[in-house]
Amino acid sequence: MKKIILYFSCIFFFINCSNEKDEDVIVPVETRNFYMGVTPWPGNFNFADLDIAYDFINNYCDIVSHHFDEGIPYEEAFNNQAMPTELQQQVLFRNIKTNNDKKVLLSVSALNLDRNQRAAYYNTSTVSANLQQQWMNKEFNDPTVITAYINYLNYLIAGFQPDYINFGVESNVESFDAAEFLKYKDFLSQVYASLKNSHPTIPLFISFITDDSVQGFQNATQLLPYTDMIGLSAYPFTSINGSLSGETNPNTIMANYFEKYINMANKPFCFAETAYIAEDLVIPAYGLNKQGNQEWQKSYLQKVLDLCQNYNAEFLIWFCSKDYDEGNLYLQQQGLYFDLLAIWQDTGLIDENGNQRLSYELWENWSLKTKN
Repeated sequence: MKKIILYFSCIFFFINCSNEKDEDVIVPVETRNFYMGVTPWPGNFNFADLDIAYDFINNYCDIVSHHFDEGIPYEEAFNNQAMPTELQQQVLFRNIKTNNDKKVLLSVSALNLDRNQRAAYYNTSTVSANLQQQWMNKEFNDPTVITAYINYLNYLIAGFQPDYINFGVESNVESFDAAEFLKYKDFLSQVYASLKNSHPTIPLFISFITDDSVQGFQNATQLLPYTDMIGLSAYPFTSINGSLSGETNPNTIMANYFEKYINMANKPFCFAETAYIAEDLVIPAYGLNKQGNQEWQKSYLQKVLDLCQNYNAEFLIWFCSKDYDEGNLYLQQQGLYFDLLAIWQDTGLIDENGNQRLSYELWENWSLKTKN
């Protein structure tokens, strides 16, 4: 995963940064209560597809999600040293490619990809392996770890000037060891207090994996004192079972699936990230054999749009605008692919051939509504 993110991050920096595009002005006739946006994850790791990703953001979104999941540069951040070159380039590139009229969500994970242990050392750091290991041997709520993470967040905040900050991506996974979760809870409480003191006007929140797990929900409730919003991270196609054949018709999602999280506290909510498959999903390594089609994807998008409108969400982030079959094929050819990447491959509003799905038109129509 580190090599994949490194490649994706580095290619950002070498792209032609000119992306101005003239558009006819269309006056929307309705309003919506929330911002709409995506991440800049592209269909393939090349100049053309990255331009497509940012063109979609600049033309059909009013918020962009900058998501950092590459680990933490603990030593550099703790000592306020220069950050890894690749990280500096990412910040520069993303700002150049995104029109300055967009709201910004900054999402940073303190956890590994399994979301049950501390994030590894930042993947392109030049700090010695011995020093990196010393950092990884520390406890989650070690004061130096907390300081390093806060300094890292403040570096990214200074770089992006975000309107919203998710400082604890997917913090409630049910597989978290109970003792380690208590340390993580302490960690988040101190990070939240520090950020609240230094950035009192920016909404700070923790995102929660939205599923039907009892333990996951209980973990989320324990973290409510340290979040200004209820952030949902929702990919229900990975877990719902409408039939023995693996049907993922969104109409089979149980009642109160989202609402139990939305209503867990008297706080604003958002979809920090979500998406739905438009093609079949088969990943034996994860026991996934799910049916998908673009009609169900559109139905799911309509469901979350309605939820956002009816519950006055702050924003809705769809994971990616285009399928990345070609990107995964490239990674397979380079020996960098692993199965986790297949989960979101066919969730784009545009398919791998560049064809707009039914959900694309729905997204476009809603994006034209005036934000209240």
